[in-house]
Order: sequence, then structure tokens, then C-alpha cells
Amino acid sequence: MARNKRRAVGRLFALGIAFAHAASANAQTTAQFYQGRTVTLIVSTGVGGGYDNYGRLLIMYLPRYLPGSPATTIQFMPGAGGAVAANHLYNVAPRDGSTIGLISPQAPAFQVLVGGMRYDASRFNYIGRAATIQFVSMVWHTSGVTGLDDMKKTEVLFGSTGPSQTMHMIPVVLKNLLGLNARVVAGYKGIPELTFAMERGEITGITRDWAGWQSQHADWIAGRKLVPVVQSGPERARELPNVPLLTDLSRNAEELAVLQLLSSDAIIGRGFMMPPDVPPERVNAMRRAFDGAMRDGELLADAKRSGLDIEPMTGEALQALVGATIATPPSVLKRTRDVLEIK
Repeated sequence: MARNKRRAVGRLFALGIAFAHAASANAQTTAQFYQGRTVTLIVSTGVGGGYDNYGRLLIMYLPRYLPGSPATTIQFMPGAGGAVAANHLYNVAPRDGSTIGLISPQAPAFQVLVGGMRYDASRFNYIGRAATIQFVSMVWHTSGVTGLDDMKKTEVLFGSTGPSQTMHMIPVVLKNLLGLNARVVAGYKGIPELTFAMERGEITGITRDWAGWQSQHADWIAGRKLVPVVQSGPERARELPNVPLLTDLSRNAEELAVLQLLSSDAIIGRGFMMPPDVPPERVNAMRRAFDGAMRDGELLADAKRSGLDIEPMTGEALQALVGATIATPPSVLKRTRDVLEIK
């Protein structure tokens, strides 16, 4: 009897030690996981441009604030208007916290408008937004268009990489919702090809991010070779106070709801995320590391030198914003599909 009692006490003691070791291990899990590991950032565009710039900026400073201080690398995965990278992050990338992504902010809206996606944007684990994206529709100076009023008579031929992109959707909205003379030619491979096409006269307009216009074509802006006609974002860019927002053009509540849905990508902006099902403690660690990086004085100085705005949003707030986009009422989705000619 005494021997059995001693055995039972021994087992309880061993079990207590095991629990203590487990608790200790769990307290160190995140640091242990990331120590000596490489975190990969998947970017949904090619080298160059805003996605690349913001991606490199983040991964330079993120390890300072992530337990275990892992190494980082970047992998470019362009294609299908950002769908290639989104599908990879959702379906292929490991769900252990070693991969993060920077994909098209149009992904949530395109998912609810088109459907058939191989991802559910609401299931990504969002870790934070570095900045909004101000999209600006520019028209070439020889077109004769000096503002939206001129587009009531003069046609602007906008170039696009594909229908899932804001550069495609905004001109379609200008035509089908607002009755302006806009037409879209899709199939260009990227911004460099689009800008060459505009110089050659193949197209007369492009919609793209304002930061990209400023960093890559400041000479065109200074030389007035580009005419801004409309912008899409949470508020007007400081440098474009007289250029209307897309949402300024609504004539009733129904149109405003459509334009707000189509402007959601500008607010989601340079949003970073992780795949679904990543352990919660690693998602939280990544979110807090992101927050720390966005407050880092050296990051802010680097961003200023590079002409990159920093307008951070927490991962929790970004998660809620994407969820609200996914929950858009069916009546608004139907009207938006009609405007975009989505069957």
C-alpha cells in the first residue's frame, strides 16, 4: 500500500515537472521558433515600384522587434493581377509564421464582386498597414483633357494590366456609372510597359498609385506632361487638393456605396498579412513587431528619404476593415457588378 502511494506521488511529481517544462517551453516558443530562421515576404508584383519599396523597408527593420531576430528575404510573385501571390500565400505557403505577404489591396473587393477565388481574404491574418494607397488617374498632356468635364466629349483610352486591378476598375466606373468618355485596353504586363505605351500614343491615360507617379515620373509631373483628373483614397493627396476624390462624384446614396466599396483598396493600402491558421501567438508577435517597426526612428527617416509615406494601421484594425469589405450588402455588390460589367 505504501509502495503504491509512493509510486502515485512519484508520478504526480513527474507530471508536475513535465507541466513546468511545458510552460517554460511555451513561454519561449515564439523566440525559439524564429531564432535562426528566415522569414520570407511574398510580394505580388515584380521588382521596382511601391510594393517593392514598402516590402524592403519593412523586412529591414522587422527583425529588430520580432522575438528571435530572424533573417528576412523577399520573393516576387507577379501575375494575374496579384492572384498568383494571393493563391500561393493562402494555399501553398507554410502556415507556421515563417511567411508574410504583401498582395493587391483589391483582393477583398474582387473576391466578393467576382467570386471563384482560391483564397478567402478574410481568413488571412493581417499584421498591419504601412500606408494608404492614393490612386490617381493621369491623362497625357496631348490628349486635350484638362479635367473630368473634358471627358464628357473627349475619349481617354486607359491602359490596364487586368480586370482585377484598380487601374482597370476606375476607368470603367468613370464610363458606366458617371457617363464619362473612358475606355480600357487590358493586357499590359506592368507599369513600365504602360508608361511606354502612353508615350507612344497607344493609350492616353493610366491609373496608378500616387507614390509611384511621384517616385518614377516626377519629371513628367514637374513638366506638366501628366494631367490628374480623379483620385481614389481616404482623403485628397496634399499635392492634389483640387483633384476630386472618386467618392466626391457620387450623386446619391447608392452611388456613394458603390464608390466606397471601390475605394476600400486605397484604405487597405500597403497591408501585410500572414496565411490562415498560423499559431495565434506568432500572429500576435508579428503584429507587435510590425507596430514597433512602424515607430522606428530609422525606418521613418529611411521612408522620408525615399519619399514613402508612413500611415500605419494595426493588424487588428486592418482585419476588421477587410471583414467589413467582405460583408458588403448584396444590393451594393449587385449594383457594383452591373457597373463593372461583371457577369
